[in-house]
Amino acid sequence: MKIALVTDTYFPRINGVGASTQTFAREFAQLGHEVHIYAPAFPGHVDEPLPYQIHRFPSWYLFFDPEDRLPRPNADKKLIQHFLDQKFDIVHTQTPFSLGQAAIPWARKSGAKVAHTYHTHFAAYIEHYLWFIPTKPMIRYAKHLSKKYCDSCDLIVTPSSEMRKVLLSYDITKPVEVIPTGILLSRFDGSDPKRFRETHGYKPEDKILMFMGRVAEEKNIDFLLEVFQELLPKVPRLKFVIAGAGPAKARLEKWVTDQHLSDSVLFPGYLVGEEWRDCYAGVDLFVFASVTETQGLVISEAMAAGTPVVGVGEMGVKDVMASGRGGIMTRLDKKEFSNAVYRLMTDKAFYKAKKAEARPEAENWSSTSMAKKMISAYERTLQP
Repeated sequence: MKIALVTDTYFPRINGVGASTQTFAREFAQLGHEVHIYAPAFPGHVDEPLPYQIHRFPSWYLFFDPEDRLPRPNADKKLIQHFLDQKFDIVHTQTPFSLGQAAIPWARKSGAKVAHTYHTHFAAYIEHYLWFIPTKPMIRYAKHLSKKYCDSCDLIVTPSSEMRKVLLSYDITKPVEVIPTGILLSRFDGSDPKRFRETHGYKPEDKILMFMGRVAEEKNIDFLLEVFQELLPKVPRLKFVIAGAGPAKARLEKWVTDQHLSDSVLFPGYLVGEEWRDCYAGVDLFVFASVTETQGLVISEAMAAGTPVVGVGEMGVKDVMASGRGGIMTRLDKKEFSNAVYRLMTDKAFYKAKKAEARPEAENWSSTSMAKKMISAYERTLQP
């Protein structure tokens, strides 16, 4: 099968959409399919050789989201012709913006079917990223555009059952399937928990909480910091690692400084490779409070490293933690969340049991099984 994955956001920009696109591309290639990624160019970035091809469209600086780029899909006629000449079976858009919009007519012209993964709950993000526009009209407009875009495709994929419910509430007329990204379990083989702790000066007796991801308003890190601050007097040697970067990082660092928590809270920035893996394995507990996450990818990653989780049971997190294994799922309630963290940090037998459950639970979310599920969905879509 020839597959095009089209996305308005991709590496070196680090986020869930880019990670999902990369994961499926790798798995599809390993399953014997021909895969091409079409994404925006980033100044100075050169892609390394991979078992799939990456094609970059010229792009502009995006003033309200400077980490991203605004692709210019009509600025490279040769690349458009290359797209058309490939005669893809499936064109799978990951975003409904510049490249996502342009790819649909290109797919129709070349005879390809169109799939789209609805990664982001746009109606829930508007107040964080388009603060300069009245919220209620923009939410209605986001729902209208989401329905219009989805109905122009042949197959819609959501990473969680909760996101599927949201889309169905928009009266989407096309088939909607739930297929999470999945994780590459082998990425966590050979992790060294001691190495992460020693690198950052942590002692064996320190109790370390960790958030990993984009440091942005929608991740609800303020909630986590307030829980951490409340627990500091109750849990000896409690520490907090906030790994990642993003538009809220400077504000949160200032808050930590103002609250005199700098000795207890670490902002190591984006972690990659060995340090990324060691961080997941080296902390005691992963904490997550976002209520807009369409899939619980970081939850699965933490469990794959053998680290228990306390997460707010909304959207994709609800799917990943539904079994109750590997951690505790709570409501968006500080007392309930705080009690869950406290129990795991103070009840050794309970913690040991949850830690033992983590890796086996993560194995239910492997990237290979999810890629096979996606290929099956493609095959059904291609049937006359």
